[in-house]
Amino acid sequence: MSSTLTRLRSSAGTVALALALVALVASAAGVGYAASQIGTNDIKNNAITAPKIKKNAVTTKKIKKNAVTGKKIKDGSVTPADLAPQEAQHKPVLGNGGEGDCAWQSGEVVIPGVGAPTYRLDRDGRVVLTGFAIGANGAGGDADCDSGDAGQVSDGIAFTLPAGFMPAKTQYLFSLSGFLVIAGPQGFSVPGLTLPPGAVFGDGAVLLDGVEFDPAGSDVVVAKMQASGRWSGNLL
Repeated sequence: MSSTLTRLRSSAGTVALALALVALVASAAGVGYAASQIGTNDIKNNAITAPKIKKNAVTTKKIKKNAVTGKKIKDGSVTPADLAPQEAQHKPVLGNGGEGDCAWQSGEVVIPGVGAPTYRLDRDGRVVLTGFAIGANGAGGDADCDSGDAGQVSDGIAFTLPAGFMPAKTQYLFSLSGFLVIAGPQGFSVPGLTLPPGAVFGDGAVLLDGVEFDPAGSDVVVAKMQASGRWSGNLL
């Protein structure tokens, strides 16, 4: 009798274990099946809230291009510290008239408190110029810094902007120091004045504070605005 009970208990234990394993496998299979069958249409609107999203789970790769618009950004949430830093100002190499007869000098060494001529590309993709430069007689050439003399146009070139910083259109401006011409990528040519691309030309001095423009190649400059820089009878 005792041996019979022992065999029954052993048999019952084996059956229970087998049933438990079957239940476990079925449960796991059911979870996997359910997971593979749940799509976006099965999720109730507004069911997934911010607290249910793991911190740092949503990366830039998971955000659709152009999905985050101005309306989706909280007012005041983006501060200057969150933006890309402004490019540092570049100091250009000042001209010498081509013959050493016009030594252009930085305003900071001529007039106390005046800034040096500089240029940079700002966050909006515009070129910003600042500072002051003035031409002075040099020892070379004819020793006279006068761009009005025949063949001495280069005396008036304070410096030359490099590619990427040249204006899409030649800039012709007036300032307290006189007129200022900043040649576009194809140069600038009018009777008596021919400038190479990027030349910053002034009548003895250039005052650059407040001067800014869209550079050649800018996304906001359409192709037909790429000025040739050649003289037009309608100019002025």
